[in-house]
Amino acid sequence: MNRFALLPLLLVSALAQLISTPAQAAPLILGIVLDQNESLADSATVQRYRAFAGDVERAVGQPVRVQYYTRGFAAIKHAKDGTLDMIFGPAQIIANVGKFKFEPVIKSTATTAAAFVAGPQYKGTLAAKSGARLGVPDYESLMGGIARSEINSRGLAKSDFTEVKFHRMAEAPLYGLKLGRYDLAVASAEEAKTWTAANGGRIVLTSAAVPLRALTVQPEAVPAAAQQKLSTGLQKNSLNLTMASASKADFKGVASMLNTTPTSLPGAKIITAAEAKQLIDKGTPVYDVRVPEEYQASHIPGARSVPYGEASAKEVGFDASEDKFALNKLPKDKNAPFMMYCDGTICWKSYKSAVMAIHAGYKNVIWFRGGFPEWKEAGLPTETRKN
Repeated sequence: MNRFALLPLLLVSALAQLISTPAQAAPLILGIVLDQNESLADSATVQRYRAFAGDVERAVGQPVRVQYYTRGFAAIKHAKDGTLDMIFGPAQIIANVGKFKFEPVIKSTATTAAAFVAGPQYKGTLAAKSGARLGVPDYESLMGGIARSEINSRGLAKSDFTEVKFHRMAEAPLYGLKLGRYDLAVASAEEAKTWTAANGGRIVLTSAAVPLRALTVQPEAVPAAAQQKLSTGLQKNSLNLTMASASKADFKGVASMLNTTPTSLPGAKIITAAEAKQLIDKGTPVYDVRVPEEYQASHIPGARSVPYGEASAKEVGFDASEDKFALNKLPKDKNAPFMMYCDGTICWKSYKSAVMAIHAGYKNVIWFRGGFPEWKEAGLPTETRKN
């Protein structure tokens, strides 16, 4: 047979083989956020996480590419912009990326908590105007995040301390406490217990416990069937962590704790949804300080949109000069009552706008701290129209 006559047959055969061979799935991008005590310079750490990535790959039946993070905020940013399909990391990261539609699928059964430890010579507590020198683990770490939330929830500002210093080395705060460099130090509850037993001093405060680590996924990239495979397939894993199925509900409290606004505000009255409804029915003006898009999508009936342009840190002693808020849109009468709200207890815009109003001389500021989420959860009506 003429060899050129074979070419059509060979092409048909090759084409048939190409069609019958399934296409290689694109790799899923797994972000791994290292603990403050871990380093990529440690080969054992890298090997351990490579093995874990293999566990994930086998569970989903799809290639997995790992992206390591030593800074949690970078992982959160990449979760927001769609770079990552999955994230394995500490509780504060899992809680924060939930707002970008990530869904937790499995968590460690082991938990941890943050403790404030007082040195043997310090008799004070975590309180206003304590003047304490405070040492804290890294700002972005789990212990650092919980410590900041405990400080914020008590309405404390940096000015209440002589010094607040964050450390890249997790053991540095307790070491500073031992040397007398600090009056208070933050560490894990386990480390705090061991330290006080050996050095004296006392544990002033222990936070609520949170999961040590967890895996969360983007449902568009990891559908329900694959999530179930991860949930069951990773209960035994190369990290030797005992794991159990997880859901967003497991991290709702973590998100609230890590980002929570203060529970008190001198100069303002804090109200519930039921109280807000009563005040609105009586004609009390209400201001929605969320971004315009959120207001237009849905808001409390009768609320007026006065967006708060937030650039300052989410903390009690925030720098108002970094933010923008139209105080001239509030009532002319500074003795008149009015209400402010935003997106719940983790949203700082209504807190900050209330603070700015108080500083501007308003005498009857009402802060609806639970905001729009609490309003909706109470089954109260909403509306969707432009201002």
